[in-house]
Amino acid sequence: MSWLRAALEWQSRAVVGRHLRVYLRNWYTSFLPPALEPLTMLLAFGAGLGGYVASLTWHGRPVDYMTYVAPGLLAYATFMTAIFQSLFGAFIRMRYQKTWEGQLTTQVELAHVVWGEVLWAGLLATMYAVIVSLVLVGLQIAGVLSLDLRWLPALWPASFVAACGFGALGLLFTAIVPTIDHMNLPVFLVVLPMGMLSSTYFPLEHPVLVALNLANPLHHLCQAFRGVLIGGPAAGHLAGALLLSALLLAVLVP
Repeated sequence: MSWLRAALEWQSRAVVGRHLRVYLRNWYTSFLPPALEPLTMLLAFGAGLGGYVASLTWHGRPVDYMTYVAPGLLAYATFMTAIFQSLFGAFIRMRYQKTWEGQLTTQVELAHVVWGEVLWAGLLATMYAVIVSLVLVGLQIAGVLSLDLRWLPALWPASFVAACGFGALGLLFTAIVPTIDHMNLPVFLVVLPMGMLSSTYFPLEHPVLVALNLANPLHHLCQAFRGVLIGGPAAGHLAGALLLSALLLAVLVP
């Protein structure tokens, strides 16, 4: 279990602190994507597609389409932030900026570098989830959405754990692709299918897709967030998301 102990050691926290300091230097440019993305997605899928699908059925009761999409966007932001940070951000730091080499000349070991990248992906995704949550609160106040926001902050720890799992998945491809141009392969073959077929934007009813999504942590995260914010079963999907994320960490990080 030394690989797990490395996550708690000061060297891993030092790696996370380094990434956080670099991020805060350009926070004003980094703030806009997570704030504008849910607005863009809600306009595209909610106002656009929602014009053709005014409402749908969620566990036997009608739900406005924009209300259905909103919790999924919170989970989707967690997924995309973590996976792209561990794909492109980590690859650039490893291959071009030589940040990993510099860190390994100190008391930091490779396990700390890897855990630092995973924890940083989790922290950044959680920060973005908080920003998206604030956007959803604003839309709720404006009367655009109809969500139960009482337990919204309780979803952020789940976002962190899931994002760490997504970060571990991204680091897998960072370790094996030879060039940054080859990142198109995991993006189009893994990331986008996981995102689009995760029930973020529409419910999945085909039995094959339902079966495949049993192994998709993003699907479980979307459904758990939807159950908490709209009302419905959430515990099973939340457990599924956390267990699958823990499995990704246990298999990929060592």
